[in-house]
Amino acid sequence: MINPENIYYLFERGHKIKQEDYIWPIPGKATVNDRVFIVCDGSGSFENGEIASKLICQFMAANVLKFREQKMSGELIDRFLMEARDELIAYARKHRLDTDLATTFSMLILYDQRALISWYGDSPIYHMRGGEILLSTEDMPPVSEPKQNKAFARGIIADNSPIYAETKWIEDLQAGDYFLLCSKGLSENVPDDDIKSLVSQNDKADIDLARSFKQLAFERTPGNYSMYLIKVNVGTQKKVKKDGLTAIGKQTNAIRKHINPIREQIIAIREKSNGNLTPILILAMTVVGMIILFIYFRNARTSGPIPVYTNQTNPPADVLREDSVPSAIVMSAHRKPILPATDSVQNNSEDPPAAPQIDNSTAIPDEEKPGQTDRTPMDQRKRVAQLMLKLTTDETCKLKITNIGLDQVIDWDLSRDDDGTLYLKAGKYSIVATSVISSSKTKTYDFDVKPGYAHTRQNLHIRF
Repeated sequence: MINPENIYYLFERGHKIKQEDYIWPIPGKATVNDRVFIVCDGSGSFENGEIASKLICQFMAANVLKFREQKMSGELIDRFLMEARDELIAYARKHRLDTDLATTFSMLILYDQRALISWYGDSPIYHMRGGEILLSTEDMPPVSEPKQNKAFARGIIADNSPIYAETKWIEDLQAGDYFLLCSKGLSENVPDDDIKSLVSQNDKADIDLARSFKQLAFERTPGNYSMYLIKVNVGTQKKVKKDGLTAIGKQTNAIRKHINPIREQIIAIREKSNGNLTPILILAMTVVGMIILFIYFRNARTSGPIPVYTNQTNPPADVLREDSVPSAIVMSAHRKPILPATDSVQNNSEDPPAAPQIDNSTAIPDEEKPGQTDRTPMDQRKRVAQLMLKLTTDETCKLKITNIGLDQVIDWDLSRDDDGTLYLKAGKYSIVATSVISSSKTKTYDFDVKPGYAHTRQNLHIRF
């Protein structure tokens, strides 16, 4: 299992009026549980490159993990980039901006046993080990002929030109390897020898890498400079437990031990009777064998299902939500993904985006708690431990639904035209809603579901 062990980042405006770079996760919010890291370097008239970098970065981060590793490919990344570029064109037209908006793109995805890097433009990616650079995308010329032009260096442009991103799988990974994704402002002013020197010093003395890179870049870089530097830890992949299979094998052997004596008795009786075995005796032996089989298979069925363990932390988009938390949370139907709204990109200030502020005191308004709608007498209702929760919203948002006691979490997209139904079994729950338009707008709702009666339901309308 590949995990980020240490994460370092820079997101500096430099001497420019605006910060036209954008990084994902947002500055200061990356954790060791993150699997996608992106750096985009925007450009455009009136320093509006921030719009291109932010929109492309957010769109890709929201979509790449919806597909499993087996389905990820360069063609799929190209498709996502073109869809994101279409969102950028629509935004530029709506706000009457010049269509010279552009951004580079570099991305790292960490999977269970290998990593994927993808880039388009001159924002490089480095793979380093032991103070040496094993791979630099600057040293890798474009593979496809259509990419050998100036447009590739500039990156994704708000026009209808085709996009062919470079993609490479990194199979040979070791604990302590580094990946560096950086904008042009850093790569052009911090040479490879300085990069190798800083990484080597960190391996020996655990220095403040982010600060060291910032000092070097600040002295030499007039504009924006950004980076993500990730040190990875490579563990072992969890394997499926086979205890259940072993138990079934033991029961099968036990059945054979009981059947074999019966079979031998039948053969002996047949030999004594010169092959003229009466039908009644055959029937009796058959009944005895069926009874033994019935007893053993009944025990096998009641012994519980075979446990299967998986490493996957994010359910792929083509897996039904009902399968993710079958013992506590049940969805009414598979949810469709929400594409980022084209009006969600706003002008960046010179400071990094503010951390989301969760309003833990938010309560469901009284008018949204209709209580039990079933008027059937209590003694005639069927006893169940389940709450039907109907969700609506006036602003497209993403939900993180957590069963606190079982530590089970699912993600759910909710749009304004949805009228979704969620079933919660007995337990304590936390539902965190985050606006797609502005990630700083969040709401938190807490539920304590008691064992109740059938048809108990509650309405929740999410307002920001």
